[in-house]
Amino acid sequence: MSGDTITGIVLGIGAPNRTADGRAVQCGIVLGDDHGLCRIYADYGPLMRRVSLWDRLSCSAHVHAGDNRAESWKLDSVEVISKVQSSSEKRAILDSCVLNCGDEDPIDFMNRERRSVGLVRQSVTGIGYAMEVREFEESPDWVMTQRETPQRPYIRWRSAAGKSHVQQLCAHEAYEWLRNNPSNTSQLWSNTRIEDIDWTKWLLLGNTKDKRNVWVVVHVHRLKKTIEQHTLASCSISDGRPSGWPYFPLEDLRARRVASTGQQLLFTT
Repeated sequence: MSGDTITGIVLGIGAPNRTADGRAVQCGIVLGDDHGLCRIYADYGPLMRRVSLWDRLSCSAHVHAGDNRAESWKLDSVEVISKVQSSSEKRAILDSCVLNCGDEDPIDFMNRERRSVGLVRQSVTGIGYAMEVREFEESPDWVMTQRETPQRPYIRWRSAAGKSHVQQLCAHEAYEWLRNNPSNTSQLWSNTRIEDIDWTKWLLLGNTKDKRNVWVVVHVHRLKKTIEQHTLASCSISDGRPSGWPYFPLEDLRARRVASTGQQLLFTT
């Protein structure tokens, strides 16, 4: 099977989802050296369980006909090389990935541009949370996916353009907390520092495969505020990045996908 090699840093991992045919599938968001912000996914199992937040990895992936989003790749193999440890480097990486959409609301911008991944830095105010308690399905196997969890967490946030959003929090860490601490689900929000004004938050956003205008929060990054000056000079992503990175033109991303298959593909938006 032909494919592509993706090297980069893991910025988010979603909780497993159940497909229509009953499989549990998990996706992650990677800041790729040559791919920019992209999505990797696989059936829930050894491949994705090998990957964790802030890992630097090298993986082999291919285009799958079931997902034609330009940023999406299905995993074939993965190797973890190292891990980003420094808070200052994490901050520099996150700030370098913030979506530049001018005065436009970032969700409106990404919908218009047919993007499927983005990072938004959240201001001091205008962020909160909610928890839906719902009927849920029994898991048919050993995996508890999002729809098989009694609670569904949401993030409420307001963009710099003044538009309010309420989006499901799909972070793997959030659903693991709900699964392991059913009698203390409210602690989830303290863990994410969601209302702590001493912490900066970045929302890693992705849309859904079947409803492209529906967005979820893949991960809430949070770092304690500091007066330390940070630059990309000492950061592992600082050198040799083309203009526009990590938000490449979709035409470039689609061309890479076509090249990786060795054949012509039909893309729809």
